[in-house]
Amino acid sequence: MAKAFQWVAFFGSLLVPLCSTAQDYPNRPITLVVGFTAGGGADVIGRIIAAEMSRVLGQQVIVDNRPGAGGVIGAEFVARSLPNGYTIFIGGPGPNAIAHSLYAKVPYDSVKDFAPIGMVSENPNVLVVHPSVPANNAGELIGLARQNPGKYTYASAGNGSSQHLAGALFISMAHVDLLHVPYKGVAESITGVLANDVNSAFIPLANAITLARAGKVKVLGVTTPKRSAALPDVPTIAESGLPGYEQTVWNALFAPAGTPPGIVAKLNAAARASVTSADVKQKLESAGVAPSSSSPEELTAFLKVEIDKWGKVIRESGAKAD
Repeated sequence: MAKAFQWVAFFGSLLVPLCSTAQDYPNRPITLVVGFTAGGGADVIGRIIAAEMSRVLGQQVIVDNRPGAGGVIGAEFVARSLPNGYTIFIGGPGPNAIAHSLYAKVPYDSVKDFAPIGMVSENPNVLVVHPSVPANNAGELIGLARQNPGKYTYASAGNGSSQHLAGALFISMAHVDLLHVPYKGVAESITGVLANDVNSAFIPLANAITLARAGKVKVLGVTTPKRSAALPDVPTIAESGLPGYEQTVWNALFAPAGTPPGIVAKLNAAARASVTSADVKQKLESAGVAPSSSSPEELTAFLKVEIDKWGKVIRESGAKAD
């Protein structure tokens, strides 16, 4: 009996550090890894969220940019980090859902190697056309493309980008022939449309707002299932000609797999508090981004759907990484 008690006491002592770790967390700065360069969408969102989470948690959340391979390098770094809550990742469709189908080999499993924390933002791409294109909504563009196979083109920020796959999904669902013209980035793809080198493009909402107000492009629809508060008069692609169409550019926080549930819960609570603060909402919405939140379980379910959805689109489109 005494020996049995000793074993219970021994194993109980092993659990104490884990429990106290969750209770004391955080007691030093947290690193938020961004898998893209400074100034990009994920970086801007990450810095807005990091600043508010620093206030909520009482410890500084430091942004660390580790760009490369469409976010894969940053994601791998976090997946291989200690699961103690001090290294987390702001992920999105590229590194967490698309990469597994786009690249021949990815050094992590998006479902098994991360502990989802929660969603922080969602924003649409926007379908735009050069003003000379005689279409005012998605349905009219689909009609033109069907009447003129191979005539119409669409630009993207590069093979495998969210803009490329937004177009690939559009083509697959509408059964039309639009030629994909990949550029080296969003800015270059927009220049292609403005010069009328390409007829159309899927571009971030923030870019579309300025161009539309200046009359440089026509905005046919947003890719999300709901209209954007930033462009309330612009219909969704689903309601303007292609029912069921949906493509959301999302960002969410992830920790390495094995991070204690108590720490994940604290990070989730901090993320929720951050995205619902008036200051963060104003900053995100000014950048054309909608704040969002979820539980870890909801994020897990959503991620699995995204992986399956984009895997199918990539296989059908034959998309390859540059």
